[in-house]
Amino acid sequence: MATPPVVTIYGNSDSGKTGLVGKLIEEFSEDGLEVCTIKHSPGDLSLDKEDKDTWSHKQAGSQLTVLSTDVETSFLVPREMKLEEIVEAMVRIKDPDLVIAEGYKNAEVPKVAVGDIDPRDSTIHEYDGGFSALKGKIYDLIAVKDIENELPGLDCGKCGYVSCNELAEKIYEGDRELSDCKIREQRLVDLKVNGEDVPLEYFPAQVVEGGLKGMLKALKGVDDEINRISLEIRD
Repeated sequence: MATPPVVTIYGNSDSGKTGLVGKLIEEFSEDGLEVCTIKHSPGDLSLDKEDKDTWSHKQAGSQLTVLSTDVETSFLVPREMKLEEIVEAMVRIKDPDLVIAEGYKNAEVPKVAVGDIDPRDSTIHEYDGGFSALKGKIYDLIAVKDIENELPGLDCGKCGYVSCNELAEKIYEGDRELSDCKIREQRLVDLKVNGEDVPLEYFPAQVVEGGLKGMLKALKGVDDEINRISLEIRD
């Protein structure tokens, strides 16, 4: 499953990070991108209240409670979710082009520092009011992520880089090509329709392979380890 680029905006209280997040949402939305956001608040703040029906559901043991009204749908999970879990859920619901999070100053994702704060690891930009420069940085992230989503995501190191993200950055800079990914160049799925070869990129091939293996493993007499599948459908 392809994942969107995630960038977090962090800073001290009253540093202007919320206003900056709002401006970024407006700008990228006007550019035609689907933007989703996350607000991280430390502490035990909860939107659920003891006198609400949703509270009763949670107390009874519900692991996911959904509040649905005519204007809004809220998902209430009775535990802290990791940033990557939230992004995965967003992808399943909305499939955004970009996720902007406010907070998460220690998360291992690209970050933007706002105001007078010591930069944390993975900080890609220290915002000083130059909005165009920041927007350009985020567009660079989007472009690199698009390339990374064309790679296997195995971080196998066979290309000479530690991660697929590093290779994607080099491809974006023009120093490498997609063909430098050794795994991607291996054809693991051969598809023929009416006797004609149908070329598959890595991710469509992965979907076909994963779907077939998942269905076959549910059948009696099929081993858990499937190395080769032959399927022919005749009309």
